[in-house]
Amino acid sequence: MTTATPDPTPVPPCPRCAATHVVRNGPNSAGTPTFRCRACGRRFVAAPRKGPVTDDRKALVRKLLHERVGLRAIARVTGLSRSWLQGFVNGVYEETPWDPGPLKKTTPARS
Repeated sequence: MTTATPDPTPVPPCPRCAATHVVRNGPNSAGTPTFRCRACGRRFVAAPRKGPVTDDRKALVRKLLHERVGLRAIARVTGLSRSWLQGFVNGVYEETPWDPGPLKKTTPARS
């Protein structure tokens, strides 16, 4: 009589679309098993070590950007990755309205 051993990591639903048609996709570089959603194609881990960035940290990043602190310095202070920070800054700048105003008239040069 053989007994089936329970699966060490149950297959979780997709965090993006909540679909249950998820397949194993091998381990990531840290050795954690990864999964891939067949519906939307997202690749994810069952229990990520880091969660989403809180609104308080985003407000701190905005404040440091307003003070013209460099991106590497902001990454060191907040503990966020530079790639996440660059994507966040790009999103902030896309949302910021920019109106250069009317063009100034130039006067012809006198000789």
